[in-house]
Amino acid sequence: MQYLGYAEKVSWYSFLALLTLAPFFFVPVASLTVPAAKMALAAILTAVAAVTAVLSILSRGSLRLPRHLLLPAAALLPLAYFVSALSTGLSRESILGSGEQDTVVAMIIFVALFFVGVVVLISDERLLAGLKAFLLGLGAMLLLQIVHLAAPSFTFGGAIIGVAGSAAGSWHDLAILAGLSLFLSLALKPTRVAENPRVRYGLYALAAVSAIFLILTNASDVWLGLTLLSILYAIYAWRYVPPQGDPGNPGAVRGVLFWIVLAILFAGLFWGGSVIQSRFPQQLQVTQLEVRPSWQGTLAIGRQVFSEASSIFFGSGPNTFTQQWGLYKPLSVNETQFWNTDFYFGVGFIPTSIVSLGAIGLVAWLIVLFALLAALRRTFTGEAQGIGRLRIALLSGAVYLTVLQILYAPGSAIAILTFVFYAFLVADEYLTKSVREINVAFSWIGARARIFSGALSVLALVVLLSGAQSARVLFSDAFVNRAIIINASRQDLPAASRAISMALLVDSKNDRAHRAAVELGILELARLANSGDQSDAARAQLQQTLSDTIRHGLAAITIEDRNYQNWLSLAYLYRELAGVGVEGAAQNARDAYGKALEDNPTNPLPYLGLAQLDLLAGSDAAGKENLAKALELKPDLAIAHYLLSQIEARAGNLQAAADAAAKAVQILPEDPLGWYNVATVLYAQANYPAAAAALERAVGLQNDYANALFLLGLTYYRLGRTDDALTVLRAVVALNPENADVRGIVAAIEAGEDPFAKGR
Repeated sequence: MQYLGYAEKVSWYSFLALLTLAPFFFVPVASLTVPAAKMALAAILTAVAAVTAVLSILSRGSLRLPRHLLLPAAALLPLAYFVSALSTGLSRESILGSGEQDTVVAMIIFVALFFVGVVVLISDERLLAGLKAFLLGLGAMLLLQIVHLAAPSFTFGGAIIGVAGSAAGSWHDLAILAGLSLFLSLALKPTRVAENPRVRYGLYALAAVSAIFLILTNASDVWLGLTLLSILYAIYAWRYVPPQGDPGNPGAVRGVLFWIVLAILFAGLFWGGSVIQSRFPQQLQVTQLEVRPSWQGTLAIGRQVFSEASSIFFGSGPNTFTQQWGLYKPLSVNETQFWNTDFYFGVGFIPTSIVSLGAIGLVAWLIVLFALLAALRRTFTGEAQGIGRLRIALLSGAVYLTVLQILYAPGSAIAILTFVFYAFLVADEYLTKSVREINVAFSWIGARARIFSGALSVLALVVLLSGAQSARVLFSDAFVNRAIIINASRQDLPAASRAISMALLVDSKNDRAHRAAVELGILELARLANSGDQSDAARAQLQQTLSDTIRHGLAAITIEDRNYQNWLSLAYLYRELAGVGVEGAAQNARDAYGKALEDNPTNPLPYLGLAQLDLLAGSDAAGKENLAKALELKPDLAIAHYLLSQIEARAGNLQAAADAAAKAVQILPEDPLGWYNVATVLYAQANYPAAAAALERAVGLQNDYANALFLLGLTYYRLGRTDDALTVLRAVVALNPENADVRGIVAAIEAGEDPFAKGR
């Protein structure tokens, strides 16, 4: 038991480390995203802090907690998540997902972090140390951002890419934290946090840098949040202005006026921040395109989900918004460039949670909001004791982060810090005796105490397992990302396959890893088929690769059969196998495309895949019908117009073929294959001038496009441009020196003969 005395310190330092690192932590590799790194850090440190806190409580034999509504309110959140997941089938996506914030496990980690924070912030000294550590973390985040803006090519190992990349997670997350940094720097200056002159000067510097980044990011919701916080602080300050004649009256009045001026300034920047932003040097005028469903779109998805009676109370399940988006997204989305984007959140995190959890999620979040409002009421009605500027700063920070969770779906750093500020708020109210205390005895003597001790031990085990599982899926996904990067940059199939093997070793139930294994397997099958090796060993390797690839495709479906991407991956595999005549593959592909349509009925890709299967089977009529369905969903799907033009050309409908081919290049004007397709139809119509123009465009986009060069040479000959024809055809010979037919055509033209005389 002597070692249990260290447990409380380990818990405190784990919480303190997370508090410090959360704003700027990342791993300097491209395969682990900044939000994923922060979530992994939170999972590990929260698990350590929770387990050691429980060990400390059990060794001490008692637990003192504030009688604060926010504690049971927060405890309802993971309970609501679990009940919703249980009622909707306990899918892996809802329980664990890929480490997202909207899962049962993630909510357990966040709420455990909140409770640990309340337990370890047991003194004024620790509360102040925690705030200073957080401010230090904010300063480190801004310093890293300065370095990145000064040298955008320095990507910290590929972790922070692009000018808008940020150690906070995203450009918008940077804006949110810069806003919180500015507010706290100003609000905490007259508190005990800034008693040390060095800390006070540090707050001045932090406020100045934060203000600059706020203008650079120019996020309207942050300006609005700061406006409301400034008004809130001004109201608070006005209530405690000493009467006239009191020596403290002038300074207090100036303080109120200061916050009123700030509120006016922030409101002005809400409307005209872009004007000031435009005055910065061009390289500092950073913009990041953020796309997510609007309030209208989120509510529309919610109405569809709740139209089923079974979903009213428990929703569709945690972390299923992307599935509901696939089922119910407005068809107008297909007219945008984001038609094939899977949105994991709606307009904000809390609205998404309510859509996913139903009535129980709404009730749970309403109780949390009510608890914050109750704290506000105690503060402004004077019911609470020990109210000071520190209290209003902490309360404002908690409200600010919560409101932004409603208006926006921020990254993991903001989610982590939201629950940290809940802990700060509750701890401050407890330390100033604004709320009463609950003392619970824990021991293994007596039935009631044993029940409490057993329950606490089980909760610690749940948090430990949640942290371990969350970290596991995040690291597994990092290996998948590594495989994608390797294949994209080096086309090194063995290295990419090893990364996928590591991903599955870490988490064998990672359906994304299985999908990536299917893609790599298809590439490996193509390589083996094109190698020309007919040995028994090569055939055995081909058979083994085929078997493994199919196994991965089926595994992804077994793990998560409600994810349309898993069905599309399996369908693509079977379609490729159908193309080489594998028996039964075509029907399996059709079945998989049908399942994908059930889960995502407004996505045109399944119909496109079905059309390609029809064309493989020689059924142009069925293919045309499926292409029409795809184009009904997305009229500007270029590949569908391309395939339709080929069907029409084969049917002899050359004008219809030309029209369809023209639509394809209107949609994708930089596609050389599309221009070549247009040219083949125009050539068949004997419209040689237009065909030459289309082929010149194709060759201009890809100057070694042998087929386009060959047809261009023939077209030039048809137009009587013999010299140009010879120049182009000789280039084809240079690209394909083994092609005797092209050499014969060149020789015929050079000899003054008609290259078409013998049916060329």
